[in-house]
Amino acid sequence: MRSRNINYDIVAHLYSFITGFLYILGGGLTEKAFRRIFFTEFIKAKGNEEVLDICCANGKGTQFLASYFKQGRITGVDLNPAMISFAIKNTKKTSNVNFRVGDCTKMDFPDKYFDFVNSFLALHEIPTQLVKVVLKEIKRVLKDTGRLLVFDFKVPEKSTFDLNFMYYVLRLIEDESAARFMMIDQIKYIENQGFKLVHSKEYHNGFTRAYLFKVDKSVSSSLV
Repeated sequence: MRSRNINYDIVAHLYSFITGFLYILGGGLTEKAFRRIFFTEFIKAKGNEEVLDICCANGKGTQFLASYFKQGRITGVDLNPAMISFAIKNTKKTSNVNFRVGDCTKMDFPDKYFDFVNSFLALHEIPTQLVKVVLKEIKRVLKDTGRLLVFDFKVPEKSTFDLNFMYYVLRLIEDESAARFMMIDQIKYIENQGFKLVHSKEYHNGFTRAYLFKVDKSVSSSLV
């Protein structure tokens, strides 16, 4: 999703290393343990849902979604072709997932198609001027009864050595768009694009937060 030139292969290989910091910060939890705790808190599958995983990276999160939406169909989208290659390899034994290389600012899906959209560490990666475009596109493809789950970094209210270290590591590898997204009022920002908060919870000592939104049918998405 970045506007600058990047080496997709390098990013793909570093992704697991970078996200590994999160699980260390979370008290030594494995990725599997954290995902189980996280998804159990926010996902209530009913069956046969159409699920979209934006910026799906290496597909491990998409695979976890498939285990929760056992009767559903999960589609992972990422702009990085190398990530999609990893995702396909990582989920080759999972029958209800598929992947495609795609741009989340202009997704090739019909209106009101998905029951659930997952954004895991995705929005901070998107250039600032495009975040609203992506949220508008998510609202377009999400059913009126659908849900949007956002998990992302935020600047923690308290200051500790671990949190400060993680923040400065991120500042070294991320661009200004990530810093801006971490500092804004994320709930208000997303609600202004036509969503309404249902539930939220902090993780990793306040360094990350998860939000579950529903479509606010009384509000129109805006690019302003």
